[in-house]
Amino acid sequence: MNGRSGDAHQPRSRRTKTFDVHPQGDGVYSFVARLTDEAWNGEFGGPDQVTIHDIEVRGRLEGPELTVTALTVTPLELPYTPCPRVAPAAGALVGQALRGGWRKAVLAVLGGTAGCTHQTTLLLGLAEITTHVIFLEMNARTPYDPVTRVDGTWMSTGLDIEPGLVDVCHGLSRTGEVLLPILRRSDMVNERGDAGPTAV
Repeated sequence: MNGRSGDAHQPRSRRTKTFDVHPQGDGVYSFVARLTDEAWNGEFGGPDQVTIHDIEVRGRLEGPELTVTALTVTPLELPYTPCPRVAPAAGALVGQALRGGWRKAVLAVLGGTAGCTHQTTLLLGLAEITTHVIFLEMNARTPYDPVTRVDGTWMSTGLDIEPGLVDVCHGLSRTGEVLLPILRRSDMVNERGDAGPTAV
């Protein structure tokens, strides 16, 4: 082994986290989330590759706040016998909204020794599904293509759905090249160039 980064025989590990989100109609979404930790070329008692953690979460979201109405955690691979025992505790999160205090609720239910750090990481990440839902809602109204992104139609739709997109990042700054022309056209910017308060 020569120690170069990317050497095929060098020990390495990788975390993969995925979310699949599916509209069910009438503001309802189903999702499957998965976190997998794998390692290669270490001392694993024989094999060259090992799966350390593999956890799947399936659930259902409803309404504008994306309230969790169903949630199941399935530990597919964990290193120790006690690890999977905390999976059922996630059921206490049913009724909690992704758009309202989600992080606090997850840590209250599964923080510290009440949970598994890897399961908790995956559950905390469910808040990211909000971005996917916004995209799917936008795309149901407007094609996502080079023309709609350049002419402002795509982001105009986005602002109709979620006004809080203003100033959420560098690319969506109210004074930047993406949003400023849209805000000016829609009279969301007053004469001083100030937009009104936006949703969080």
